[in-house]
Amino acid sequence: MSSKNTTISYLFSIARSFVIWLFYFVRYVFQQFFAGRTMESASSLAYTTLLSLVPLIAVMFSFFSNMSVFKDISEIIQEFVFNNFVPSFGQTIRDYLISFSIKASQLTTTGIILLVIIALMLMHTINRALDNIWQIKKQRHLIARFLVYWAILTLGPVLIGIGLYSTSYLLALPMLENVDSAINIKSRLLTLMPFITSSIAFTLLYVLVPNTHVNRRHAIAGGVTAAVLFELAKYTFGLYVKSVPTYTLIYGAMAVIPMFLIWIYVSWLIVLLGAQISYSLSVFRMEDIGKHHSESRWGFLDAYQIIGELWLAQKQGTGSSVMQLKRSGVRISHVSMNEIFDILIKANWVKRNSSGQWHLIRDLGELTLMDLYKILPCKLPDNMDRPANKWQKSLQGVLADCDAGMAVALAIPVSKALRYSE
Repeated sequence: MSSKNTTISYLFSIARSFVIWLFYFVRYVFQQFFAGRTMESASSLAYTTLLSLVPLIAVMFSFFSNMSVFKDISEIIQEFVFNNFVPSFGQTIRDYLISFSIKASQLTTTGIILLVIIALMLMHTINRALDNIWQIKKQRHLIARFLVYWAILTLGPVLIGIGLYSTSYLLALPMLENVDSAINIKSRLLTLMPFITSSIAFTLLYVLVPNTHVNRRHAIAGGVTAAVLFELAKYTFGLYVKSVPTYTLIYGAMAVIPMFLIWIYVSWLIVLLGAQISYSLSVFRMEDIGKHHSESRWGFLDAYQIIGELWLAQKQGTGSSVMQLKRSGVRISHVSMNEIFDILIKANWVKRNSSGQWHLIRDLGELTLMDLYKILPCKLPDNMDRPANKWQKSLQGVLADCDAGMAVALAIPVSKALRYSE
């Protein structure tokens, strides 16, 4: 009986800790979401999407139409997207967009180049919005950005089409007919397919577009959450459009335009919220809760500690990730660590590899503490009587000598110093 009560108490404590963590995490996500002016980014993306949607579709489907092997896939993608990712007015939107895209595909070479540029501008706006969430200041080189954008514009729809095509082919096999009639696997799979496709698309967006290493598990968590919210929004928006015909009464046949614009805005809010969740999972720590802004700021000792940990990793021929630095005892926030790394990158002290590991790229035997002091926008610590870790202890004697030398150098009357100006 005692063992059973202990197990129940243990499970209850875990559940309680998770609920507390979830509460503070959700609060942190929305604080960052609004502080980063993400709703304004969603507005910008909504209008950019409305401008770029026809060029985007024209570029993608003209690419497919020129390759006979992808013709069937192109039609499958169109059916799937407009039936599952746009609310009840999807068919009307599809007719308009396909009509516009056909006309756009008949343009001259100059016009087609302009359409491609507009489509790439949309991808750039998406990239900028995600980089803002991940607080990334350095963008990819122009060629690298173009390759990423073009891969998303072309390979993304191809992969979706191949997945749908292969699924339809497998479900049509005779050996699966009996299984399908018994457990109705086809209808179940088709019902889940929009959610699965959305989850994969959002996850890939969060992994590929930001110019930084994104933890795969965090990206999946954000992608799945965004897909759930997207399905709920689609269902809710569809009910609203059917039951509250306000826009139809006001705008008549043109009502589809404002409704579609609102839907695009809501969709981008969900996409950016999923991105914010992915980022927050990487930086949120319960120990930072309750700290004031002044307590969260970093100083010379924090930068020195990070360099010390990277120096130890360098001696072993490896680097350190942000999570490894946290586990080693670095107590500042992820945002503060990013600020330090930005300074060290500009000074050509460190570099990050493709897997998110930070490496020293300078020989610390050739650099001095004065070199470090000059690049950091902070003063030396005042009191080192009680060092908190081995890195602070290693500086204790140096800083004491520095204070003593400065005390001697500055031990002159102010009036005497002012006379040097005469």
